[in-house]
Order: sequence, then structure tokens, then C-alpha cells
Amino acid sequence: MKSILDAICAKGLPKRDLKNANRVNLFALLWALTLMFSAYLGETGVLDNTLLLIIAFAVHSMIGIAMLFTYKSFLTQLDEMERKVQLDALALAVGVAIISFSSYSILENTGTVPPLKSAYLIALIALTYMVGIIKGRLAYR
Repeated sequence: MKSILDAICAKGLPKRDLKNANRVNLFALLWALTLMFSAYLGETGVLDNTLLLIIAFAVHSMIGIAMLFTYKSFLTQLDEMERKVQLDALALAVGVAIISFSSYSILENTGTVPPLKSAYLIALIALTYMVGIIKGRLAYR
């Protein structure tokens, strides 16, 4: 159990990598919060105002783009082993998302299941990525 917690907490990473990882995590948290806040405002009708909709869209998109660049910078500064862990986790998350989405779409086209909400796909990718990170850190540490 301790090794799993160490993998989750990124024990053994250099301070620079931890600082960069925390920066990425902060942008990811801000991005998720703007998504949740925008969804709430959309449900309450506040985003019926075109100007507010544009602002919400722009803020969420800009934070997402900043998160992307921050993650790219994080990846380029990692050592080879942690970069491999990150890229393997990304490959796992993308693969699971593609297979799950395409399989679900077969069921959706037949009317067997309701349309897939994008939030479920985002959650699947995030959870699979986290599992891949933990698995990789346990395997290579």
C-alpha cells in the first residue's frame, strides 16, 4: 500500500519535476472548475446571454491551452524514465478512450444506450491516465 501511495505522490521525483507537476495540476484543476462552473451557468440560463457565453468559452479555452503548454513543458523537462511513464499512461488513456468510444457508438447507433456525454469520456481518459501513471511508477521505481 505504501508503494502505491508513493507512486500517487510522485515520491522520488526531483523538486523541479514536482514543481512542474504541481503547476500542471493547478491548471488542470482550474480547467475542470471552469468547466463545472460553465456547465452550472448554462443549466441556470445565465449563459443565454451571448456575451457571457463568449466569455465563459474564452476563459475555459485559454486555461485549457495554458494547461496544454504547461504539460508540454513538464514533459520536455522530465528525465527519460518519468517521461516514459507519462507517455505510456497517455497512450493507455488514448487507447482506452478510442476503443470505449467506438464500441459505445455501435450500441448508441442501435438505440441500445443513450447518447454518450462528453463528461463521461473526459472522466474515463483522466482515470485511465491516473491508473497508467501509478502502474508505470510502480513498474519502474
